[in-house]
Amino acid sequence: MSHHLNDTDKASQSIFIHSNDAVVSISDAEKIFYFKESITAPAGYRILIGLTNLTLPNSMYNVTTETNSITIDDIIYSIPTGNYTSKDLTIRLNAALSTSSANVTVIFDDDNNTFSFTLGNGGTINSSTMERQLGLRGQLPQNIVAGTYIATNVCDLGGSTNIYIRLRNLTMNNLDSRGATSNIVASIVNNTNYGGYIFYVPPEVLYYTISENNISHLDIELTDQEGKILQLNGVDYNMTFTIHYIKQRESIVKESMLQRIKSLSEPKLENSQKNNVS
Repeated sequence: MSHHLNDTDKASQSIFIHSNDAVVSISDAEKIFYFKESITAPAGYRILIGLTNLTLPNSMYNVTTETNSITIDDIIYSIPTGNYTSKDLTIRLNAALSTSSANVTVIFDDDNNTFSFTLGNGGTINSSTMERQLGLRGQLPQNIVAGTYIATNVCDLGGSTNIYIRLRNLTMNNLDSRGATSNIVASIVNNTNYGGYIFYVPPEVLYYTISENNISHLDIELTDQEGKILQLNGVDYNMTFTIHYIKQRESIVKESMLQRIKSLSEPKLENSQKNNVS
């Protein structure tokens, strides 16, 4: 296979991944795939990698085990995981909170897309893992004296809007929104409804130069836009990675040589300064 990015005599390669073939399966979205033969870049070559395509059922709930609870008066109330509408969520919350001594009633306003919480006996909404879904982000804890609190944000039941494909065992120069170095190789927009299929075939594949010159395995992790591990609920996925090789540029080689020379000369300089002092 040839590609305009590959300027070497070493042929490009594709890695066809089926999630069910993982050697190590930490969870549905955390899997490790080992190769019988390592992918190796000869001396003077570098490796480029990119995600060519992906097929994934949209089986992600908008309320997961990490986003299904609310704490009132230091008591945690949880609802079952699932794909909820605002109406369903209101019913489930009221059922879970029916035992609360604060006498809580949850109402959803269809006109404004907001949730309100009435605490008939007063109390404190301490925290919630559903802040995004309930429109409560940045508002808790909230002390309510026998009254109603209306969330200032609209509810967000969109679930996983973006899927980040991370290669945890490879190093690249990508950055996340906090400015930290990231090994995300692709951000995929979830543009299908729950129960449908996500087909990712980019019009142009983005390839990234990695620091490693040898790849014995791929440690793949799928997260949502908030960095949470996706809960795929038992479904399988397929993806293809493509590997190209490029010649290491002279400037990079020179920079590496200069760094090596500097690291070797520093101990000599330190010894020389010590001798002068003595």
